[in-house]
Amino acid sequence: MMIYCYISYRNIEVHGGSSGIGTFAIQIAKCRGVRVFATAGSDEKLAFCKKLGADVCINYKTEDFVARVKEETGGKAAGLRSRSLENKAEIISEVEKYVWPAITAGEVKPVIHKYFPLSEAAEAHQLMESSQHIGKIMLIP
Repeated sequence: MMIYCYISYRNIEVHGGSSGIGTFAIQIAKCRGVRVFATAGSDEKLAFCKKLGADVCINYKTEDFVARVKEETGGKAAGLRSRSLENKAEIISEVEKYVWPAITAGEVKPVIHKYFPLSEAAEAHQLMESSQHIGKIMLIP
């Protein structure tokens, strides 16, 4: 689903660009030559999105990101569309063609904020709920 939109469009907006999925989406989009608009809720998180390659970083707490994306794209806002079951084979093919090679080449790397032992799952969940992290929070056995 993500890759289809990256190939089809020249702009994409990644809402929650500092999240685990968001950091991955920014990297994949940049590998595909797509202009990335990333949103986040703090200057620190926006700076991290910029470091990953986001072209335009928008604080969704202080700015209307929809209006900003439309302004930056001449009214042509980007978006993801949901895909039906018929598209699953195409999605898998595109992940195999574009995502795995980027990971293997080291062009895309997971962003891990912190590792927690499984015994500290409650603390990990508190960190997640606080939204003070960038990237993924990992539980390890």
